[in-house]
Amino acid sequence: MDVHKDDPEDLEALLLAPVGVGAAETVDPARLQDRLRRREAALRAVLEGLPDATVASGRDHRIVFVNAHAEALFGYSQDELLGQPVQVLWPERLRDRYTRNMELYFATDHPLRFSTRADGLRSDGTEFVGEMSWGIVETEAGPLLLAIGRDMTAHREALSRVQRQSKQVAAVAALGERALAGADVGDLAAEAVEKLRETMPLTGAFVVRDTVTLAAWGPAAGGAALRFEIRTGDEVFGEVGVVPEHPLNEDQENFLRGVANVLATAMGRLRSDEQMRHEALHDPLTGLANRALCRERLIHALARTGRDDGSACVLFIDLDDFKGVNDLYGHAAGDSLLIALSRRLVATVRPADTVARLGGDEFVVVCEDIDESTAIALGHRLTEAIHEPMDVEGIEHRLSASIGIALGAAGRRDPDALLADADAAAYRAKAEGRGRVEVFDTRLRRHARERLRTAAALERALSLGQLRLAFQPIVRLADSAVVGHEALLRWDSPGGVMSAPADFIPVAEESALIVEIGAWTLMQACHETAAGFGLSPDGPVVDVNLSRRQLAQPDLPALVADCLRSSGLPSSRLRLEVKETVLLGAPKTARRNLDDLRAMGVVLVLDDFGTGYSSLRDLPVAAVKIDRSFVGQLGTSPGDTAIVSAIVSLAKALGIDAIAEGVEHESQAALLRELGCTLAQGYLFGAPGTRITSGS
Repeated sequence: MDVHKDDPEDLEALLLAPVGVGAAETVDPARLQDRLRRREAALRAVLEGLPDATVASGRDHRIVFVNAHAEALFGYSQDELLGQPVQVLWPERLRDRYTRNMELYFATDHPLRFSTRADGLRSDGTEFVGEMSWGIVETEAGPLLLAIGRDMTAHREALSRVQRQSKQVAAVAALGERALAGADVGDLAAEAVEKLRETMPLTGAFVVRDTVTLAAWGPAAGGAALRFEIRTGDEVFGEVGVVPEHPLNEDQENFLRGVANVLATAMGRLRSDEQMRHEALHDPLTGLANRALCRERLIHALARTGRDDGSACVLFIDLDDFKGVNDLYGHAAGDSLLIALSRRLVATVRPADTVARLGGDEFVVVCEDIDESTAIALGHRLTEAIHEPMDVEGIEHRLSASIGIALGAAGRRDPDALLADADAAAYRAKAEGRGRVEVFDTRLRRHARERLRTAAALERALSLGQLRLAFQPIVRLADSAVVGHEALLRWDSPGGVMSAPADFIPVAEESALIVEIGAWTLMQACHETAAGFGLSPDGPVVDVNLSRRQLAQPDLPALVADCLRSSGLPSSRLRLEVKETVLLGAPKTARRNLDDLRAMGVVLVLDDFGTGYSSLRDLPVAAVKIDRSFVGQLGTSPGDTAIVSAIVSLAKALGIDAIAEGVEHESQAALLRELGCTLAQGYLFGAPGTRITSGS
């Protein structure tokens, strides 16, 4: 066969011809031609059957092969592309760079194969963002560049939309928290304008109360501004205005209405405050001082430390698991209990001390002229008083509280900082076992500052793409076949050091940031699983953990549906893991979310089973995970072995799967098989990796 290397049609035929026929070998020409045609047809069928666009070009940059997916992606027919320079498929601004890269590939001694982002150009002049795999294929006529890829525009737009929505939800939530905490309306308006500036493409924004502009940025005046009323019912307080760079979509309009609603809450409260000073300084439920009056008393106490001996003191009282009272007996009973507790607190402290309720189950005692030992003694008296049984409406309650103490010496003038110190000490008391008293020191201040720095760095890491997922296989114990993976969050810092999940996940869970990170994790896990294993309903599953905050989000089912729709992953292949302890005292919204997710076909897994307590009969779960603390002692601790056996038996009786976590030794796997456990994960079967694995 006479082949000319500068002829695209002959080069295409040579690409598809068999390799390895020697010059001295005698082959019947007719049989050789028939073999070539059949080999060509077979290879064409393979390339045509690939699920992605495929383009091959020679060293002369001319296209020698395209499949049907490439025709559809670029908008050309095969006849239009064959023999054309491959540069016609690239945006003009990128052609020089892509051409240099192409020549580099051909000049490399060892063929390069990898995946990367690549921008493509359609026949109609529109561009798209693709994910392309590039590599060199050696043929008898020389090397060919083979490109296989897909259009990722829709995926990127969906992911970007979820991220924007999460940022907007977080912005409204942050403003709402500030509004409910009593922030100054002028400060809140300035923060609202800044949030609008950060989350929307605008050239101007402003907030007006009545006729007074509270905050503004950019050229906000004129007919180009879009205005949204700040109102509650028929009462209008002002307006939020923006000058958008582009017409607003529905999500952006809803975001602006949400900001206006938050400001309406703050302005409505301010208007009421101006009318009723007493209500502004006292908690309406208990009659105790509220945050504002507490702050005033604290300012006064700090001022006295400069004139008299002794110190100002704050005792921050955080009730332990008070949500359980509301969930078990109802909010009316919870309110009655808070009223009774308030009276007991007032009776326990000194007459000159101020008892305040900051909201929910948090109380503060402000003391003047007190030393550390007296403050600690008072803290212990308060814990004992709180723990004494209280009979409310015929029901006996026993409460406990974690108390943090912070002392303000002479020269200290920041009441908010002192409150924050006491709050940090109460947080440490709760972490150390609850029902305790902890005094704030510099170690706690460093810890609190470190938490703030970690939260800020984590938010930057999410926007800079420093977060990734590692996947640990879940195997069937009977044959060690991989049936799924658990998606685990990892954080790679710019310096190449990976932060341990235990160092940053608790910080994220304390803030609204866990909601945004959780949305990213769900979307990423669905897309990576779909990309790694396809879209078959029978493919391997992926497990994704849900935090307490995520589970309570009203839009959680909609978010999961969006992730499944965007990735194409069947709902039966997504398994959401919820820790047993998270379900204790979970709000009604969380339970509705679980029911809605199960109705969508999403599988629910109860994680760390055995570390808390729950009624499996009432939970819509399809599997339970046996905590690694029990699995680690299998065969050495009769008690832990008995607990694992009981969990497996209970799961079987309820018709759900039991998954053992933390399996590291074959002896553990063997004992789990004997106990009848069907699924497991752990380092024995594979460490968390950046790629999803398959096989047995």
